[in-house]
Amino acid sequence: MIRARTLGWLLALAISLVACGTGAARETTPSVAGPSGGSEGAIAAPRTGMVGPELVTRADPVVRPDQPAMAATFRVALVPDHCDDRDLPAPAATDEVLTVLDRSYALAPSSVPPDLVPAAEAGIGGSSGTKLVRVSVIQDLAALYAATREAGLELAIESGYRSWASQAATFDSWAARLGYAAALVRSARPGHSEHQLGTAIDLTSPGWGGRFGDWGRETAEGAWMAAHAWEFGFVMSYPSGAEAATCFSYEPWHYRWIGRAAAAEHRASGLALRQFLERYADG
Repeated sequence: MIRARTLGWLLALAISLVACGTGAARETTPSVAGPSGGSEGAIAAPRTGMVGPELVTRADPVVRPDQPAMAATFRVALVPDHCDDRDLPAPAATDEVLTVLDRSYALAPSSVPPDLVPAAEAGIGGSSGTKLVRVSVIQDLAALYAATREAGLELAIESGYRSWASQAATFDSWAARLGYAAALVRSARPGHSEHQLGTAIDLTSPGWGGRFGDWGRETAEGAWMAAHAWEFGFVMSYPSGAEAATCFSYEPWHYRWIGRAAAAEHRASGLALRQFLERYADG
């Protein structure tokens, strides 16, 4: 009788110890949410591959869109005599950031980017911060400015987005100053300016006050831009020696954002920007 009770007590104790051990395991092992989610209160497994830029993007109220689509089309060729002054509608492109504008192809007066923001969104102060650009430009513009400051340089934005009407006034002022024929190679007629896209900027630096010298060689800021702007998605639209292709005079201060991947491809191509962008026109 006593031996039976003793065996029963020992059996009950063993069962209790096993049950306690199982419960402890449940409390100390966190649950992990799987790919499709998980139950409420589950502890998600750490994500791999999460790097700094992703975290910055999530915290930044300005979310940068994807880089321009770059599927070359090579469809109907654009007009070969694009230096003739006409007002043909700008051809569609694989991405509007890659739109071809020249002395033949133009934007309509009503064409206004829907997402213009002040350059101050890129952390740029003073009058430069009041200039407008498309939101897609902001993060690369901020990175570019940070790089120039680290190099001990100081950039200023003289001009960003210009409406059709504003460009008309700009062209008229050049025509009054130089004459109509000279103005045609010095300034774009309304609709033909890359500034209307909201992705082009005119730059300057302290002590530089002209538009007839060589900012790209005569200033440290201009030389730095000529060497490094492409790394941040910006391309000089009207480089020296490319006048036959661009149909405009050399403008070392005028840069257009086309995205980092496109800028790298453009640099490797050795083409003037207008020739490079023709690859992406639908025709």
